[in-house]
Amino acid sequence: MGLELLNISQLQSSRNLTKDLVISLRKQILEGNLQPGTKLPPAKEIEQKAGVSRSVVREAIAALKAEGLISSRQGVGMFVADSANQKPFSIDEKEFASVEDAVHIVELRMSVELEMAALAAKNRTEEQMQAIWQALDAFSSEVKAGGDAIEQDLAFHLAIADASGNPYFGRFIRYIGQGAIPRRTLISEHDNVTREQYLAIIHEEHSAIARAIEEKEPQLAREATRAHLANSRNKHLTVARMLREGKA
Repeated sequence: MGLELLNISQLQSSRNLTKDLVISLRKQILEGNLQPGTKLPPAKEIEQKAGVSRSVVREAIAALKAEGLISSRQGVGMFVADSANQKPFSIDEKEFASVEDAVHIVELRMSVELEMAALAAKNRTEEQMQAIWQALDAFSSEVKAGGDAIEQDLAFHLAIADASGNPYFGRFIRYIGQGAIPRRTLISEHDNVTREQYLAIIHEEHSAIARAIEEKEPQLAREATRAHLANSRNKHLTVARMLREGKA
């Protein structure tokens, strides 16, 4: 396949070129512009067309493979998956615009991530534990730099998923994507906390989960995860009540 069928243009500079490229390619696949079985051009050609680095293309392709939209054939290349016309399960950031949807998504995460954390505490390797702490450090650094640490928050939960030993947990978290992380302003605009205070609470809750996993205490990891997600759920329920009562 040549680039004439790959309808992408030079991506504008942003903080997440990988995400932008994933969105562009995903849209073409799901809208039928790239039919199942279509061979993608070489990574070098995609780089040139989109104006991004090889690592951005590689990460975008990996994300689309995780979603089941792209498959690889050894020695042949990358193809749009035969099942690509079936839209994968995903939740995007827009669905957090509704506080009620945010509560439902947190409840979905609770049903999955408690056992995910417990398995991580049971199965994690030293290398995987290091990845969890590195994700937590990256979260802290991003907050200190003035960011909302959405990507770093997701990376932390993905590191735990990888440590669980069950690849389907990672696939689940990746399917949900950054939509799994509530917008910080949703809480800070309606709760009596600043953005910095809210992120500090999240960091401490993450730290409790990481410590339990490091100590290989599955029940403690489960309880720390429950506390983390329950706090998020309760904050969203409080905001929802305030909105209904006209107090926000």
